[in-house]
Amino acid sequence: MGLLTMLILFGLLWALREFGRNGVIISFLVTLVCSCGATYGYWSLGAYEMSLSTEALNALPENERAYVIAQAAEDEFLERNRVANQEIINLFQLALDIDPNQITALGSMGIIAFEAGEYEKTVLFWTRMLEQLPPESDQANLISTGIARASERANALASQDNMVVESIIQLDVSLDQELPDNLKEASVFIFARELDGSPRPLAAKRLSVKDLPVSITLSNQDALMGGKLSQGLEVEVAARLTVSDASGTESDWMAVPIIMTLGSKNIGSLRLKP
Repeated sequence: MGLLTMLILFGLLWALREFGRNGVIISFLVTLVCSCGATYGYWSLGAYEMSLSTEALNALPENERAYVIAQAAEDEFLERNRVANQEIINLFQLALDIDPNQITALGSMGIIAFEAGEYEKTVLFWTRMLEQLPPESDQANLISTGIARASERANALASQDNMVVESIIQLDVSLDQELPDNLKEASVFIFARELDGSPRPLAAKRLSVKDLPVSITLSNQDALMGGKLSQGLEVEVAARLTVSDASGTESDWMAVPIIMTLGSKNIGSLRLKP
């Protein structure tokens, strides 16, 4: 009973944060994830679920084994104030590998995806969950509402992405003076990062110092980990000459960074010096 109370409170807090006054209705999305299967699980398994050995767990029918795993993951999920680490996600996924229709895992994975802003995944998980519920039931209607809201957000993000206009940076890269012998085999890293944003580059390119002087372009083909060069973005463009990796050393040569607001044409030059 205490667990169900916790679920209701967590669900209400989440829904009010996301949906305002409509949160009272939508809050049942969270509580439904666990409560719709909890009655069967607690009556049939009780405290046994937490004391099962691996051998005994594997001996259970697939649907019961998947439930036990999903319930353990959900208990940890709630204890962590609905902050899912990779272990929790792996447990929910294991439950779904065993039973693709495991309703607790489907609902919880939908919540995790929603809070991570992965709305398309949310729709997929909750649609599979909806298929397990009686048509036109209150639970099914609530899940349908959640799917509609996640779909709206997914479409809004897609529209924003379609409005982004890609930008290309054209650069002349050269040396300010002759290289010493110990740098003749060095690498040159050219990178662009969002000004006042993450220190992680949006795009980067690696050259050999033997290629200099050279004219290059930085584009989204050089993007790193989801980075994107788009018009209107203010970026810092820099270069590093090093015999180490991109993190560099104190003896590296650097170019004076260029600050630019990306437009249809972005042209600059970088001169590397000690």
